[in-house]
Amino acid sequence: MDRKLHRLDSTYPGQCLYLVDGGGVVFSETQNRFVGLDAAGVAAYRAFNAGVGVHELRASHDGSRFSSPPAASEDGLETIHALSQGIFPGEDTSPEWPALHDPLSANLEIHGIPVFLEYPAGPFQNLCLDYFRNCSVTTRPAQCHLQAQQKGNRWAIHINGGEFLSGLQGKQIGLGLLHAARALLYAEAQYDIAFHAAMVAGQGRGVMLCAPRESGKSTLTAHLVARGFDLLADEPTLLHLDTASVSPLHFPVSLKEGSWNVLAHEWPQLAAAPVHLRSDGMKIRLLHPPRLAAQPQRLTHIVFPEYNPSSAGYAERLSPLRSLSSLNEGGMLPARRLKRDTFEAFLRLIMDTPSYAMQYASLERAEQIIDDLPHTARD
Repeated sequence: MDRKLHRLDSTYPGQCLYLVDGGGVVFSETQNRFVGLDAAGVAAYRAFNAGVGVHELRASHDGSRFSSPPAASEDGLETIHALSQGIFPGEDTSPEWPALHDPLSANLEIHGIPVFLEYPAGPFQNLCLDYFRNCSVTTRPAQCHLQAQQKGNRWAIHINGGEFLSGLQGKQIGLGLLHAARALLYAEAQYDIAFHAAMVAGQGRGVMLCAPRESGKSTLTAHLVARGFDLLADEPTLLHLDTASVSPLHFPVSLKEGSWNVLAHEWPQLAAAPVHLRSDGMKIRLLHPPRLAAQPQRLTHIVFPEYNPSSAGYAERLSPLRSLSSLNEGGMLPARRLKRDTFEAFLRLIMDTPSYAMQYASLERAEQIIDDLPHTARD
């Protein structure tokens, strides 16, 4: 036998009160939520629905104006009053999932590796594509899947379905994809040794600039390219030992906020470049120089630059062992299967390639020191 429902419409749109077993249930059709009330709660809700305020109801605790005394606590009265205004308990702490939008995608070649890239449409679209601006479109089947995926109000970067980075803010997605692309290069590209280094070519020389993070290496690289050098790589630098050469990577130079003004005259387009946000809060812009090397360049010099505002500037020739140690400290990664004869070829290259520790107080002084380096190990 069906029981008849006793429904009372509320003044709040789409909301009503059902009287059930001495208590009641408030249901919102627009919010798809409901909550139960005891008898005192029903009486308070009906009073609020009739236009009574919280303070007035609290002062009338004798119940002379209501069918049931409002026995709810003060906090309870506030909650029921909010309910009468369409605000359900705990609503402020419930997650608000973003609307689902179809991602954008592109089939690109990253240093010859076919990659399927998925990224969000909207305000972060330019940040996601910034690093890949010089990558060519391909019709080859994808070898890797690179994806930016939203999780609540944060973002994650996935490589081939596996989570690579997580907890990113929107302005960090672009750099997250940058690091994922570099990880792909380390894992999939053809090379013998990879260095945390930059490489420029000019005047018949190929100069690798190797230094730890935060050393100003990228700023110096951008200056040298503005002064006529061709850019091969900002990071990583991929070395092939059979030819003692470095492959050109058509990727931008990553520049921290502190270098933007220093390079503003040489690279005015930096002012309009998208601003990325690093995990430590540092702001980054990516520079896309027009002078990109088209062919591999033989490594002729290794330079370990160090900015020192009190230095007059100098270049000190290093022994092969000290050069090898500095390369290791700067960051280098052998290929997965580096055979002994390949490693011996690497040692011979380090012994034959002049390397220098360089200090400089200005970019112009660094450029002069590099220009004055001997062209061969015997010079």
